[in-house]
Amino acid sequence: MSKYEMLNNVAHADLKIRLDRAAELGDDVMFCMTYPFEFRLVLSHYPILVYRDKDAQSAFPVALFGFEEGENLFLSGSSGWNARYIPIMVQRQPFSIGFQQVQGSSDKQQVITFNPAHPRVNREVGESVFNEYGGYTPYLDQVVKMLESIDTGHEQNRRLIEALDKYNLLEESTIAITLKDGTNYELVGFSTIADDRFEALSAEALDDLNKQKLLLPITMIMASMSNLGNLVDMRNAALG
Repeated sequence: MSKYEMLNNVAHADLKIRLDRAAELGDDVMFCMTYPFEFRLVLSHYPILVYRDKDAQSAFPVALFGFEEGENLFLSGSSGWNARYIPIMVQRQPFSIGFQQVQGSSDKQQVITFNPAHPRVNREVGESVFNEYGGYTPYLDQVVKMLESIDTGHEQNRRLIEALDKYNLLEESTIAITLKDGTNYELVGFSTIADDRFEALSAEALDDLNKQKLLLPITMIMASMSNLGNLVDMRNAALG
């Protein structure tokens, strides 16, 4: 497991982050967590599924990029990531939110941390994190905004999953994919929203979801499933 360091403008004065997109920079991922605040952008390219991490006993929405571990169909060796939007959990790499003990208090405060072993991290090429005076660069300002959004997004995801479970809308299923060469893939551990259960919701349930500002995110998850066929087409095109 990677050890994160707290970012500071003395030890990391000359830190740079590569922003190009490539498998060797950690973009070769099959899926990543996503959040309701970005669903409108995510569904323009990616299927949104719910992944249940049985080890962590948690569930969260994810944007799907491929059909097997290490496959990202949106990556190209020549043109990088071929989509207008990249989910925020990918964009924020190698940074994360950490916590530091407040001196003389039992309270903890949020701090910016980063993974020094991440392949994007270096001191020669890429976007500078600090300027010559030790202040934040526009790039780091953008990272801070992303991390703040992610922090808010975790609460949105919690409420979303609670609502989906409350109204029994999630349907765990094995998604079977067959390519033109006869290769079969089975996506296991993912859930989709059951159309029939959603259509059968009472007016009271729909009103409750709407008041929680969850009705639109749920319908966007459902609409995003049309992108599954696009991923199959992309995988078939790669076969030649």
